[in-house]
Amino acid sequence: MPDSQITDEVPLPSAMPLEALYRHASERPDAIALISGDDVWSYQRLADGVAQLSSGLRHAGIQPGDRILAVARTSPLHAVFMFAAMMTGAILVPVRAEFKAGELDDFLRVVRPAFFIYEPDLQDVVSQINPARLEHVQTFLTDDDGARSWRHLLVDAHRQGVALPEDIDSVFLLLATSGTTGKPKLVAYSQRVISHMLGAARPWVVAGYDSCLIGSTQVAHVSGTITMMAALVNGCKEILLSRFDADMVLDAIEQYRGTTMFVAPFLCMPLIHAQRKRARDVRSLLVCSVGGDACRPQIAEEFETTFNVQLHNAYGLTECIGSAFVRPGWRTIRAVPGRARLVDTNGDVVPAGEVGELQTRGPNLSLGYWTGPGDIASHTRDGWFPTGDLVVQDAEGNYQFVGRSKDLIVYNANKIAPAEVENELIKHAAVADAAVAGAHDDKSGQRVVALIKLTDEGQSANVEAGAILSWMESRMAAFKVPELLVFVDAIPRNALGKIDRIAVARIATSV
Repeated sequence: MPDSQITDEVPLPSAMPLEALYRHASERPDAIALISGDDVWSYQRLADGVAQLSSGLRHAGIQPGDRILAVARTSPLHAVFMFAAMMTGAILVPVRAEFKAGELDDFLRVVRPAFFIYEPDLQDVVSQINPARLEHVQTFLTDDDGARSWRHLLVDAHRQGVALPEDIDSVFLLLATSGTTGKPKLVAYSQRVISHMLGAARPWVVAGYDSCLIGSTQVAHVSGTITMMAALVNGCKEILLSRFDADMVLDAIEQYRGTTMFVAPFLCMPLIHAQRKRARDVRSLLVCSVGGDACRPQIAEEFETTFNVQLHNAYGLTECIGSAFVRPGWRTIRAVPGRARLVDTNGDVVPAGEVGELQTRGPNLSLGYWTGPGDIASHTRDGWFPTGDLVVQDAEGNYQFVGRSKDLIVYNANKIAPAEVENELIKHAAVADAAVAGAHDDKSGQRVVALIKLTDEGQSANVEAGAILSWMESRMAAFKVPELLVFVDAIPRNALGKIDRIAVARIATSV
């Protein structure tokens, strides 16, 4: 892809996140930074809280490189600890509060934290963890009161008396991947990397103290972290929702005059249905980005019609955000010159019109995978990160998602992208949702199996598999048409709404 084809540039931040936070606290101390229910944090309160926690962590013995494992629901606490980690040289590891004892035990084994903070209602879960994991670990609760509250770490300090750190290249944050293809990996970030990611996110943020981001994604995921950091670096306020609920999101947009929102594709339909059931005034919404998975065309079109706002296609992974632009429209993305390429299985760059694996590089690329204290495994090949996403580039340099390389179904030497078949299936009036996988077959290699969730109307009409398959045969090449349909109550999805490909493949193989 010649650089001359693309002239866009990703703006880089003029200041590191901590500098931006303290600048906002000085310029507009009373401006609102975060709202979580009735808990309102101004920029001054946040900056002072960061200074107090940083001093308290040092007083409690934290050293640069020490880990803080936080098992908590999204709240302002995440912002305080994230900036305090930058300030002290510590490493914050936020994980979801829904994890069970065995999963938390794995995190504790790999992270080996100095501090462990968790929700009070997780006491029963924590009690099931191997006690050896918590030896010599200081533990605190996320509540504001009580003998073990995290607030006991706060030490009187004023933000103006705290020097900003000079080291912006050491690890300060670990985030878990979504784990759709296996166990979650811990991705390592420095302040410099995050700053470049935030520079890439700037086009979809309406900056300023009057702007309002709606945060419905957990901060334990990269999209939630970037949304929070983007809001604070750009002087906006963010409404932190404890969980995704379509009515809560729409009510928040109306109440706080939300200007910017990021959604995963699977969350679009609940928002559409909720708005049609009870319309809110969402005219303040100026920018809405969709990412985390491919957005199905008919869903994107319905969303734009319902909310009268154009969807912007945001591409990124836990490992890398910013190698492709947020572009108006949801059909394509545009690569940053020199930061993305498409290659074949031999690693050779493919010409326009041919499908290749998307590889990325650049200062926005994370440091690698954390495998233990002081050990970060590289995730690149010759400096390029293999995303596993299959993409095709047109003559104008636009990229269009085809599917995941690991998910491809090989039927009689024909390669089939599940997403292509899924997108066609949900065009059927009786199909509400679909997921496709390959099941081993001695003759053909793999057979195509589709999991189908029917609409209420489809269930009432007792629509049969044969009718859907006949309809598909008139719309797709025969080798792409599923050999078997399995009706399910719900398509397996992970916490971000992505199709759980492992679970789908397991079901497809068992029938």
